[in-house]
Amino acid sequence: MNKIKRIMGMLMISAALLCLLGGCSGIVDEIKSEKNVLDYNSAYGISGGEYAVMLNNSMTDVKAIDDGAGNVYMDVNTVNGRFNSRVYWEQDTNTILYATPEGMAEYIPDSTTYTVGDSVSTSNIPVVINRDGMLYISLDFLGENTKMDIEVFTDPNRVVLRTVWGETDVTEVTAKRAVIRYKGGIKSEILRDLEKGERLYVLDDGAGDEWAQVVTEDGYLGWVLNDDIKTPYTMTLEEPAFEEPVFQHISRDYKINMAWHGVYSTVANGEIEQILEETPGINTISPRWFQFANTDGELISLGSPDYTATCHAAGVEVWAMFSNEFANFDGEMTNQILSSRSKRQYVLDQLSAYIDAYDLDGINLDFEMISESGADNYIQFVRELSYLCRDKGVVFSIDNYVPLYWRHYNHKEEGIFADYVIMMGYDEHHTGSEVAGSVASMGFVRQGLDDMLSMIPKEKVINAIPLFTRVWATDANNYVESFNAGMTEARGYLDAKGVTPVYDEASGQNYGEYTSEVDGRFYQIWLEDESSIHTRMQMIQEYDLAGVASWCIGWESGPEIWQIIASYMK
Repeated sequence: MNKIKRIMGMLMISAALLCLLGGCSGIVDEIKSEKNVLDYNSAYGISGGEYAVMLNNSMTDVKAIDDGAGNVYMDVNTVNGRFNSRVYWEQDTNTILYATPEGMAEYIPDSTTYTVGDSVSTSNIPVVINRDGMLYISLDFLGENTKMDIEVFTDPNRVVLRTVWGETDVTEVTAKRAVIRYKGGIKSEILRDLEKGERLYVLDDGAGDEWAQVVTEDGYLGWVLNDDIKTPYTMTLEEPAFEEPVFQHISRDYKINMAWHGVYSTVANGEIEQILEETPGINTISPRWFQFANTDGELISLGSPDYTATCHAAGVEVWAMFSNEFANFDGEMTNQILSSRSKRQYVLDQLSAYIDAYDLDGINLDFEMISESGADNYIQFVRELSYLCRDKGVVFSIDNYVPLYWRHYNHKEEGIFADYVIMMGYDEHHTGSEVAGSVASMGFVRQGLDDMLSMIPKEKVINAIPLFTRVWATDANNYVESFNAGMTEARGYLDAKGVTPVYDEASGQNYGEYTSEVDGRFYQIWLEDESSIHTRMQMIQEYDLAGVASWCIGWESGPEIWQIIASYMK
């Protein structure tokens, strides 16, 4: 009996030692793995032919599907919204359009035949399939055209995607027998067994607790015992080899010094000789010539070939402005046009004819108040217009607000397809503002440029400066109204009241204020003058931008303003 007790005691000591060395958890988990395995499909809501999708070590609510032959697809809305905005669903024709350097590619659902420009090609599998009215994009196509890692696994079905690389925390399995569990805790269901030496991504090391949250390289997200893994360390994930497509561009070998000409009737075109005499140094002019007549896409033109000829004789290029004005800038009415392929083409056909008729050097697109719901249609029109401008050999420029509240315009994509992107560095405070303030404080402009240059190279960015300000009036009830005023007019209000402007450090401008004896309101004016123009041009020079644009001719105090601008563009 004593011998048996001794043997049992030795066995208990051995078992305890095994537990201390990490073997106990493995034995327990081996037993558990036979009885408590997670139903993966049920946990992640996967049914026949569907795939769970993991993105950057996080499970998503997206489901990929297969076509029954092992080819995996993802819905177009997810592809466009999360991975590649260039994938455009043309709902008029229920096709997919994709802009390439060789031309616009068009893919018909469930067909292996597609077109690129005027050429017809075939693929091994359909790039696009239609399932119950939703279009799905092949992951093979997505991987070929997008900088990302894509891996597909089965049993259970899952897709593992990565679009972010760099430093990340990892660990390795050290136990001979270990498992990854759905949740922390020994009673939680098991996802799968782990191999010794297997690498895991660490999301939460547990900060000294028993369990760490990890992700396996094949896309299981769960928890593992800290006793079964190495102390986490940092490693760098390498980006995949991917060559971005290169689109053709037109670039001038000089700094752009552009001025907008507010043409609101054909009569204004007759002023061009005098304008050129009074705007020394400009090398580009953008007359407001084209706008929408209706939501069918018909254009109103105020253009004149004589105007262009006069500019060319003076060595000045003409980049005609095309705005989305109706009675006012209207994003919703614009979207009624841009959401239709046939209407977009009608617009492009008219522009093509006008480029030839007026011998234009460029098109300046000024589409304002585009909503988020219309942003995809807008950027697709930008792509299509860029093809037209390339074919015609004319410069394509786009006007933008500062990016702060307008990132849905997809500035990065604009920078890829346009030759120049013009940031309208003003309207910090505007007609609808409820508080008085500068039209364009220097800090506001600087932040706008920093944001824009994070998306578009400086060689393509032009900063637009205001030659106007706003006169603000606040009543006793703090109700604020304002109106635009040119340089001379704005300074005239202060001179009439005997007010000497003072430098306002916050805005970087000269500032004046007074209370009106007529209406009792408090007036404030942040001036645009020679001083502010010097400061704005110094900023453009500091950032080494592609040039300057000025809004607009007629607001300046005199030729000296244009001389100041030109002095920084040499």
